[in-house]
Parts: sequence; structure tokens; C-alpha cells
Amino acid sequence: MTDHSGQYFGRYYLAERLGEGGMAVVYKAYDTRLERDVAIKIIRREAFSEEALDEVLKRFEREAKSLAKLSHPNIVKVHDFGEHEGSPYLVMEYLPGGTLKKLLGEPIPWQYAVKLILPVARGVAYVHQRGVLHRDIKPANVLITESGEPMLSDFGIAKLLEGKQTTVLTESGMAIGTPEYMSPEQWTGTTSPFSDQYSLGVVLYEMVTGRKPYEADTPGAILIKQVTEPLPNPSKFISDLPYSVENILIKALAREPENRYKDVDAFIAALDGLDVNVPIAPTIEDEKVIQESQLSPHQELVISVPAEMPEQDAGETVGGIDIVDETKKGEEFPLSLKPIRQKPFPVKFSRRWIGMFFGGLVVALVAWLGLPMTKGWFAPLPEPTMTATIQIQASPTKSNVSAMATETLSPTVVPTRTLAPSLTPIPSDITDSKGVEMVLVSSVALFEMGGDGGDGDERPPHMVFLDNYYIDKYEVTNALYKMCVEAKACVPPTNTGRFNNPLYAQHPVVYVDWNMSRTFCEWRGARLPTEAEWEKAARSLNGGGYPWGWGENNTYADFKQEPGDTKPVGSYPQGVSPYGAYDMAGNVYEWVADWYSASYYAVSPARNPTGPESGEYRVLRGGTWCYDGKCQLASTIREGYAPSNSWNSVGFRCAKSVP
Repeated sequence: MTDHSGQYFGRYYLAERLGEGGMAVVYKAYDTRLERDVAIKIIRREAFSEEALDEVLKRFEREAKSLAKLSHPNIVKVHDFGEHEGSPYLVMEYLPGGTLKKLLGEPIPWQYAVKLILPVARGVAYVHQRGVLHRDIKPANVLITESGEPMLSDFGIAKLLEGKQTTVLTESGMAIGTPEYMSPEQWTGTTSPFSDQYSLGVVLYEMVTGRKPYEADTPGAILIKQVTEPLPNPSKFISDLPYSVENILIKALAREPENRYKDVDAFIAALDGLDVNVPIAPTIEDEKVIQESQLSPHQELVISVPAEMPEQDAGETVGGIDIVDETKKGEEFPLSLKPIRQKPFPVKFSRRWIGMFFGGLVVALVAWLGLPMTKGWFAPLPEPTMTATIQIQASPTKSNVSAMATETLSPTVVPTRTLAPSLTPIPSDITDSKGVEMVLVSSVALFEMGGDGGDGDERPPHMVFLDNYYIDKYEVTNALYKMCVEAKACVPPTNTGRFNNPLYAQHPVVYVDWNMSRTFCEWRGARLPTEAEWEKAARSLNGGGYPWGWGENNTYADFKQEPGDTKPVGSYPQGVSPYGAYDMAGNVYEWVADWYSASYYAVSPARNPTGPESGEYRVLRGGTWCYDGKCQLASTIREGYAPSNSWNSVGFRCAKSVP
């Protein structure tokens, strides 16, 4: 399809192409009338025959009007629609945060997974109440706002594929979806609210366990597994998963639709009944399970499987969905009083499923063999070249403390750290080969990086996942740095006045530039922390922007005191961070590994970000002892300085990855 970047579609200026697939192309565009960024999804005209195009355009207009009426905080809003040179297009709100898919690949703590799926499920319940189905719920269709709120997208495209006169593989009666997320009955074209509930269950299962319930090399093989194999118990992969969570997953993913929750509202009620604020327990997994959870044997594929379905009602609400052949709704089955995991999930074959199995297998194989001829007409759109930023709640303010913390911490209390998921237990604190104390920063929780209240380079706030790592309990002292100098591995500071003064032996070393700091850490078998690692180790768990919580406080840090000077490390125990690191605010600025970019947060990956690949300045963090009114020490503050510079207010600490 021709690249329309730089062109106008009416009042919309198409700035850049974000992604494309067999059925549509997505652009970032600018609405010149309302002066805002939007996303435009252009349906490929060549995907339809000339005879079918008029019918498609009529249906498109009818469905676009229906989609524009949907108004829910967790559904991507459709602003407008139009047609350009025979190609219909939808105008939607632009969400720069990427998709949920980018955060997947490893297990997410179930508490956060539940918090992420609930807003999406509420959006699904909303459209179900209006007679609308989605039919292709998957992580790639869950977009993320700048504030980290999940929003469901991609209503509309599947419906366009169902007209009689479209293409060979998109005749009336096609089951549209992505194999790993499709319900078993969806393969035969039977779609109902139960189908969307099943797909929501798959997404939640994948977040919690790090893998999809059924994976195979072909769509037909996935169908065979769904029909012949029991659902793998989630506790097989997450050994300490609560029974209540596992029961919900098993019920939502029941093979027979009538054995699932009676509707998505009941599914939501079950999730709401979970205590998501309980402390996150460690998960120790064996090597085989971890390897299995990382396997992705085939690319995600959107397919259409021919099946017999009744004619569509011309006035039916649309949006990539239909409500034909609604499956019988049974009464909700009460949860068993006994743990489900103690009893293997039974495999039963009713006449209905025997027929569905062989019938579905045939049509799946027919569709699969036909796919090479279509050259991926139904492959999903590549995701926009941006990264996912997940946030459980809106950015915290003093009146709205984030609920991400498992408990509110007193400034004087250092929390007990739990083990992170690992093959073997990880000690909470270590002492390295040079006798330096390091504290563990566990991977069990996401954290919000940046904030809305500071400078522009601290925005947008975004959720980040970091692997386990250690960070120095204290800033590197003059005495410790002198060991490296005496070993002839380091060069002395650029000013040795304090360095050679015994009174400053336990003060943080200063007058060291970025390269000197990196060399010292390497001498210890460590490294400089990344910017994300430094901020996570520094920030309070109760939503505040300082290690102790809310507000600047010079009784918790060496800051704005006269006479201004460094203090011995660890002099402010009340200001210790939740992970047990001292002086993360005040005393001295600290070098970190990253290059500085004021706009990096807008494109930062959600997992283990390491900063831009190059730059002119390196990042400083943590504030300093200065008493000038312009000085700041919030954990989100970022400064960029030339790596060759050194001052009397800049030091560092080291970090180390967990083996």
C-alpha cells in the first residue's frame, strides 16, 4: 500500500506510519481543525473485490457511526470516519504508550495482572450490554495511555471481513480471531459473550504465568489441544498462586461455554473479590517451567475459519463483533470448596465436541493451507514503534496516594524484602568481595518511573519492570575508593583535599567523573546502576517522590543545611529507602550509567530500560548537600552533565545484576 505520510486526508495530516498489516495501515496524524494528535486506521482497498467495495463502504459507515457511540474510559474512542480514494478510514484517539503485549514474556505478579485486566473487562462488559462483541481480545489490542491506563481497541475490522462479497477467505460465516486467544467454539463461527470472556481469561492467564494456555506450531494444532487436552493448571508454572486466582482462571477458560461465568460482569465480580493488596510472596520455579514460559514457537496469527452462520442483521450493532448464535447461558457454577489444583481437570468428549473437533479441524486445516496464497492478509498489525508503559493507577498526588504499595511505610521503618522469582533463593543482602554491603532490589513489583509534578524530562510517568539486582547500601566513600587507587586500578580524584583528609574517610568520594566511577565499579566486579535501577531503589512505596514518602525534609537527608557539606554515609537513618539504601536523597549527586535525553521517557521500553544508545551528557541523580534554594532532591529529578566533569557535590554508588 502506498505510504501516505506527509499527505492530507481532508483535515487530517498524516505525520508517520506506525504499522501495517494485511487489512489496514495505521498512521499517526494531526487534526488541523481541533489541533490534536490522532490515529488513523486506513482499510486496504485492495483487500476487497470491486463488486464488494460498495457494500463494504456502506457497512463501514454504518459501523463507524455505531462505534462512535461507544463511550467508556477503557475503550479507545472513535472520533471520525471517512473515505479517501475508495479506502475507508477510522479516526481514533492517539495513545503513545504502546500495547500490553510488550510487557509480556515473563510472569507478572498476579495482583498487578488483576489490576490490569479489570479495566479491560469492564470495557467489555459495557459493550456487551449494548449488544456488541469484540471477538479478538488479545494483548496487542490493549493499548496503554500515557498515564498507564489499559484501553481496548480494534473494534470494527473483524466485522468488515464478514460480507458475502468480500474475498474468498472472508465469506459470511468466518470465525475471525487470533488462534491462541480464541475460544474453542469460536473456531466453528459460534460467537457470544462467552467467547470474549474466554479471551479475557487467556490474557489474564498469560500475564500471571508468562505463557499462553495452549501453544502450537499451527492453528489446527492449537484447536486439537483445546479439544483434547485439559487446561494446564496455572499453579504448574506459579507454585504459590492462590487457589482463588487459579479457580477464576479455570472457570473463565472452561471448554464448555455454559461452564464459564454467566457473563463478564460475574467474571469481574470474582476478580473484585480478590485481595490484591496482600504482600507478594516469592515464587521459586524450576528450570524447565521457566524455559517453557519463554517459548514462543510461532508468530501470532489472525485467521478466519469458514463456518455456517446465519445472515447478519443489517441494523446490528457493529465494531468487529456480532451477537449471532449466542450460546446457551447456564447458571453460574459455584466455586468448589476444595482446591481445584488437587484434582486433575477432566477430559470429557460429548457428541457436540466430537463433531466440533473433526469439523473444526477440517476447516482449520483448509484455512491454514490457504493462508500462503493470501500472503498474510490476516496477520496482525505490527505494533507502533513505541514502548508499553503500564500504570496501575493515575500518577500519585498528595491527595491520591498510589495503591501500588503493599503497605504504607513509616520513614523510620525499613521493610523486609521478600525473595523474587528465581531458580534458587536470593539473599536479601550481600557483601561483595571488597567488603561492600549491597541490598537486594526485588523484581516482584513494577514501579512507576518519573512523575507529572516535576520538569518536562520526568514525563510521562510510566510503569517499569526490572529484573532482580543489588545496589550499594551506601555511597562509595573516600576510604573505599582509596583501596582501588592503592590497587592501581583507579586514578585519584581530580581534587584530593578531602580524599586525603582522614576526617572525610567515611564521607562519599567526590571530584570523580563518570569514567572514574565506572572504572571503580568494574574493579569491584559491579557496574554503575541504570537510571531506572537507581530510581526504583530510591523511591518510596507509598506513592511519594522521596525515599521516605512525601515532601522535602532536611531532617531525613543532608540537604539545605548550614554549613553546607557532605556528611558521613548513613548519617540519616530516617531517610533510608524502602529497599534499605541510604542517602538516596541529598549528600551528593550520583552518576548512573545512562546517557541523558530529555525525551527518553516517551520511548523508554517497559523492561529493563538502559537509556539512549548515545548522547552528550550522562545522568546524575539524587540531589546534593547544597543549601541553595534552587537545589532539589526528589527521586524523579534528572540532571545531564558532561561525563568528563567532576565537582565537590558529585559521587556515585555501584550495582550488580543477580546471577
